Amino acid sequence: MQSIFILLLTLGCISVANTYQCYSCDGDRKGDCNDPFNITAMTDNDKREAPPGAACKKTKRESKGGSSVFRSINSFGPEDCIGGQNGCETISGDGITATTCCCTSDLCNGVSAVQQKPLIMLLTISILAMFAYRWY
Repeated sequence: MQSIFILLLTLGCISVANTYQCYSCDGDRKGDCNDPFNITAMTDNDKREAPPGAACKKTKRESKGGSSVFRSINSFGPEDCIGGQNGCETISGDGITATTCCCTSDLCNGVSAVQQKPLIMLLTISILAMFAYRWY
């Protein structure tokens, strides 16, 4: 019985960790995609299922003429994100500043700050280890 509980809990964590959606929109075409982000204006057509190993991405371009936001999926995965997994990086040049953030949780590119999922996974694994230690 205890082994079945641990197996089910582990499988639940794996599915939570690997399936999520990302917003996919262009602020130049749809103003609600820009910051401040208007979540209520987003439809199911503005959400995409992230393939395994991919990361959600948000890029904000700022110049003297204004700013725009592009939200998408980085199909190359979080390792190829310039800010790293669940991080941001800003690059400036030729009067343009671009901030790119990548994240790996459900609809995380719809918030202004990147959500931190590793803490949740660490807590889940710790609880799982505690149960396993107690039962064996």
